[in-house]
Amino acid sequence: MSAGGGFKFDFSVSEGDESACADVLREESISDGDELIHKMQQRCRTSACTVVNASSRSLSNGTEEIQSATKGKCPNESVAGSLFEPKLGFHRHEMVDLCASTLDPIRYVIPQHTLSDETTDLIPGVYEGGLKVWECSVDLCRFLASIIEQICSRKGMDIDTQDDFNNDHMGDLEFVRQAVSRSITRGGLTMELGCGHGLPGCLILRESIRKTLSNNSHSSEHDSVVLFSDFNDFVLQYATIPNAQINVSGLRSCDGVGLDEVIAAQSLLMSSVFSGGDWMGLSHKISSGSLEWVTDTDGRFDLILAAETTYTIESCNDTAFLMLKHLKIDSGVGLVATKRFYFGVGGGTDMFTKAAKTLSASSVKPFSHHRLVVRTIRSYDTGNANIRDLLEVRCLRRE
Repeated sequence: MSAGGGFKFDFSVSEGDESACADVLREESISDGDELIHKMQQRCRTSACTVVNASSRSLSNGTEEIQSATKGKCPNESVAGSLFEPKLGFHRHEMVDLCASTLDPIRYVIPQHTLSDETTDLIPGVYEGGLKVWECSVDLCRFLASIIEQICSRKGMDIDTQDDFNNDHMGDLEFVRQAVSRSITRGGLTMELGCGHGLPGCLILRESIRKTLSNNSHSSEHDSVVLFSDFNDFVLQYATIPNAQINVSGLRSCDGVGLDEVIAAQSLLMSSVFSGGDWMGLSHKISSGSLEWVTDTDGRFDLILAAETTYTIESCNDTAFLMLKHLKIDSGVGLVATKRFYFGVGGGTDMFTKAAKTLSASSVKPFSHHRLVVRTIRSYDTGNANIRDLLEVRCLRRE
C-alpha cells in the first residue's frame, strides 16, 4: 500500500510479453477475417440473383446453377422475386441539381407505393428502402459531377497547364479522377451496390454514352458498362431502369447537339445491366464468367459505387467484401457514401472501416494477397443532422 493509503500496481511488461500479445492479436485478426470470408464464400455459392438489361430482357439464368447447390431452394426468390411484388406505379419525376455549371441535373421517377411510412423506410429482409432517394446518394452524385467536370476541363490543356491544374484542383484525388475517367471511356466497368434509384450509376452511364456518341468512336473495345445491383427486382423495374431511360432520353453531345434517340437507346441497352437479389449471388456470376463483359477483367471493376449501403454491421461486411473481391487491383476505386453513424443498427463509417481491416487480415487465398485501404475524402456536416462521409476505397497488393 502506498503512503497515501491508495493501492499501487507496479506490473512491468517485458518486450517479449509485448511481442507475444501482438502475435495473439494478429492471430485473432487473421482468424476473424478468415471466418468472415468463409461465410461470404458460402453465400456466394448459395444465393440467387437475376440479371436483365434496360428492356428487362434476361441476360443469364438467375437461379439454375444456384438451385443445384441448394437442392432447389433459392433463399432470395421469395422476397426479391415473384412472391413479393407490390403494386407500384409513377406519375411524375423530380431532379437532383448537381451543383455543376456544365452538367444537366439527374432526373428520377417518383414511384407510388405503401412499403414504408413515417416510422420506417425499410422492411428488413423483404424491402431494403430502394424506392427512396437517400441523401448520401445525392452527395455521391454531386461529388462525381465535380470530378467529371474537372476531367472534361483538362481537355485541350498543354502538359504544364495540366500539371498546374492537378496541383490546384485535384489534390490527392488523382486515383479517383483516373478511375472515373476510365469508367466513362470505352471498356470502362462500373458497379453500383444497393443502387435503389441508382442516381450515381445513372450519372456515370449518361456521361459515358454522351462521351462515346460525341466522339463517334468505332473502337473494337466494348462500350463502357454500368452494373446496377439492388436486393429487390421491383425496385429495378419501377425505379432504376426508368431512371436510366429518362436520363439518356434527350441526351445532347458534348458540343450541345442533340443525339439520335435510337442510337442513344441502343447504347443504353449495351451499356447497362441490372441485377436483383443477394449481392453474393451476383458476385458468383461475375467470378464464374457468366457475364461476358467482365471476363477480360477477372471480374474486377474500375469504379464501385455504394450509397447508404453501410447501415448495419452485416451490410458493412458485405460492402467491404465486394470491394476486396471486385475492385481492380491498385487502379480501381470504390466510393462509399455513408452516414457516420446509423443509430440503433450499428453501421456507419467506423464499422465499414473495421470490416475492411478485418477482411484485409485474412489468410484465405486469393484474398490474402490483397488489402483494402479506406480514407475519408469528404465530410458533410449541416450542424443539425447526422454527419455524412464520403470514403475512398482502394484494393492494393499486400507488401
